[in-house]
Amino acid sequence: MKTRSSSSNSLLIYKIMILILLWGNFSSCQNNCAKKIELIDQLLSKLNSEQQFNGGFMIGNKDSILFAKVYGYANIETKQPLDITNSFGIASVNKSLTATLIMRMVELEYFTTESKLVEFFPELPYKEITIDHLLTHTSGIPFYYDNLVKKYWNMSNKMTNEDLFKLYEQYTPKQEFPAGEKFSYSNAGYMFLAGIAERASKKTYDTLLKELIFEPSGMKETRRLVHIKDESNLAKAHALSVEKSSYVPLDSHEDYQKYLDFYFRNRKGAGGLNSTLEDLWKFSRALQTEEIIKNETFEKMLTPGQLKTGKRHMYAKGWQLEPKNGKKIIGHRGGSEGENCFFRIALDDDYTYFLISNTKTPYLSIINNQIKNILQGEPVEKVKISGVERLSLLFAKNDFQYVSAKAREMRLQKNDYYFTLSEFNAVSWNYWLKEDFENALNFLKLATIAMPYNAGTWEVLAEAYMELGKNEQAIKHYKITINKLNSDPTKKGKKWVNEWIVEINDKIKMMQKD
Repeated sequence: MKTRSSSSNSLLIYKIMILILLWGNFSSCQNNCAKKIELIDQLLSKLNSEQQFNGGFMIGNKDSILFAKVYGYANIETKQPLDITNSFGIASVNKSLTATLIMRMVELEYFTTESKLVEFFPELPYKEITIDHLLTHTSGIPFYYDNLVKKYWNMSNKMTNEDLFKLYEQYTPKQEFPAGEKFSYSNAGYMFLAGIAERASKKTYDTLLKELIFEPSGMKETRRLVHIKDESNLAKAHALSVEKSSYVPLDSHEDYQKYLDFYFRNRKGAGGLNSTLEDLWKFSRALQTEEIIKNETFEKMLTPGQLKTGKRHMYAKGWQLEPKNGKKIIGHRGGSEGENCFFRIALDDDYTYFLISNTKTPYLSIINNQIKNILQGEPVEKVKISGVERLSLLFAKNDFQYVSAKAREMRLQKNDYYFTLSEFNAVSWNYWLKEDFENALNFLKLATIAMPYNAGTWEVLAEAYMELGKNEQAIKHYKITINKLNSDPTKKGKKWVNEWIVEINDKIKMMQKD
């Protein structure tokens, strides 16, 4: 007779205790609260059954977790089901933890928010950038991928923050704008914040998080992915594989070597953390109960960023601000190649929720909006199916005629499906980068079938033909674009449309000369 190991028994007992705790809190929730949670559960269960959601959801107040549940698979390939204790990659929600760490270190007088970046990185030329600029995304620090990684780094080699810092010091790319003049979301800025924390304290970023954030909050399951050796409890991140016509774990994806997770898994500050539903509730509670920073410091964190002009923007220090009916709501969105998530704290209404999908689908923003509507007592809209996603899942394993017929069928089912040109372009671009021009063109042709009255679909196809030197086909589709514009009563005669047509005619004339 086989017996469980002591660690397996402990895990089982832990899960049972969590379920009892959750059920007790759900049962004691006021009727209105319980009804809203029930509606959210029904929404996510339905979306999971329709393959629009695979992930987890947690909601709680300062006292307890009210509800937490997972839907779908931790590994879609192996059909390993998700578990309430699974560890998820939280992507840019990491920035809220990094900002909290920095503000705690301000309290401990390691530096101030006005301390300069060059005090810790003297080789850099960005003399006016302060910690506050980095926290509020107003530093103007150059984008690391286009300016450095793409040009100077062999992505078959693993990268660390220190490797990236050396690239900045060696090549000193020009600032995007003077510090404080604009808001521009910056992953690099938060990587430098992690570097400042390390250089000021002479401790590692991981040690600082553990000592100043995790231990005071009681967060026992949060750590950087690079330090997770046993991946059996991971909710694997998934991306859509057009080659396999399915969602697959990132490390099984045909493009994995180009993904951040492959070459820059060991990043700090901007992303790279994994956490659990319970740990993120603990972080929210600790923020609001002075377990990690003082209330005064927390309030300073939530002051909207300010530009030199005096204009405020809706990003504070590590938090996106979302005032609603005069009430204070903060949060952060996270997204990577294989997952999306939303972390939201309604400070005045005393609830926190975390929504995550460990598959990179086009739905999570729409789902998040419906959850907000439920919690705010507003009407809930149907989450339509992305026709582009479903065509992508058919494309590699079926002939073009079959997929075209499906596109026409979905087009007629307007209450169930939606199409966007941006989604068509994204899939086509993946083929284009591989120089698989036939499939790139065919996917753009599907756009003209699914969205025949959209002039943009015909123009994009014309552009693709022109890039390939197929001028006859390009001219044909440019002329169709003009006809679509002229036959649309909502566009005909408008100045911007006339300018668009002039631009297209100039391209036709240029090709006719060739």
